[in-house]
Amino acid sequence: MIQDNPANWSQGFWGSEHPQTAALRVKKDYVDKMISLKRENMDRVYEYLTGLLDKAKEELQHARSGSNDLRRAALRQHVDEIVAYLKGQALDVVPPPRYDDTAPPALRGTYVLDEVSGFFGRVKCVLDQWYDSHLIALYDEMVTLMNLKKPPPA
Repeated sequence: MIQDNPANWSQGFWGSEHPQTAALRVKKDYVDKMISLKRENMDRVYEYLTGLLDKAKEELQHARSGSNDLRRAALRQHVDEIVAYLKGQALDVVPPPRYDDTAPPALRGTYVLDEVSGFFGRVKCVLDQWYDSHLIALYDEMVTLMNLKKPPPA
C-alpha cells in the first residue's frame, strides 16, 4: 500500500526508534524538565544571596578605606538584609558583633569590621551547603519518582 501524504504522520513515526528507546527518551525528557523547574527557585535564591554578598563585600572595602559613617550604615543594612533573608530560608547564621554603647558615637550600632569578613565566609559556607542539600534531595526525589531506586530488601 502506498501512502499518499506522509506529512500527516508525526516525526516519531518516520524513524525507526525502538519503543523501549522512545520510552527512555520520554522519561529522560520528563526528568530533565522537572529538575529544571525545581532548580529554578533554588538558583534564584542562590544568585540573589550571592549578589547581596558581593554588594556587602564592596561596602566593606569602602568602609575600611576611611571613616565614612554612611558606608558603615550601608554595610549594616546589607548584613541585616542577608541575615533576614537567610532566616526566611530557615538558615540561622549568627551576625557579626556590633559596637556597643561604650564605642565612639560614630561606631555605635555598626558591625565590627574585622568580624564581618568571617561572617561572609560563614554565610557562603551555609549557602553552599543549603544549595547542595537541596540538589541531593531533588535528585533523590527524581530517582524515587522514576522508580530507578530498588526498594531495600526486607
